[in-house]
Amino acid sequence: MNVSGFLKASVAALAFSLALLLPAAYGFSQETARTQDDTGQEIDRYCSNITDKAADARYAMQTRELQQLREDIDSRIELLDAKRQEYEVWLKRRDEFIDKAEDSLVGIISKMRPDAAAAQMALLGDEAAAALLLKLNPRVSSVILNEMPPEKSSKLARVIVGSRVVTTKERTAQ
Repeated sequence: MNVSGFLKASVAALAFSLALLLPAAYGFSQETARTQDDTGQEIDRYCSNITDKAADARYAMQTRELQQLREDIDSRIELLDAKRQEYEVWLKRRDEFIDKAEDSLVGIISKMRPDAAAAQMALLGDEAAAALLLKLNPRVSSVILNEMPPEKSSKLARVIVGSRVVTTKERTAQ
């Protein structure tokens, strides 16, 4: 056999071997690609399945937290309502006491000598003294105001006048 025939035979054998190996190599790469695609699809399916469960779990957790907050707020509202009722009862008792005390104090002040009543009222707060003067008979109030120092009596007069709301109509008439 000559060299050219040997080369032809070698090339033919090599081509035949490659022809046999090529489908196996090609099939292997297709199988690997198919496996990678399957794995990617499985990962996608797993993630999509878990996403729904994770979202449901987050939603359930947020719902529990909101329910807990709602219960906390409701309990605080109940406490505030109880305190408000307690304060209303206390305020009612205080107002009743003050009304009784004012009525008896008005009676006491009206029976005092004007100079003694003026001295006592001068020591009171301006609003309390003005309220007492308003409850007294105007004749008694004027005598008591006359007995007070001028600064104190003018201050009480300003408090009395300031306690009354003056309308725009009355202001323009003056």
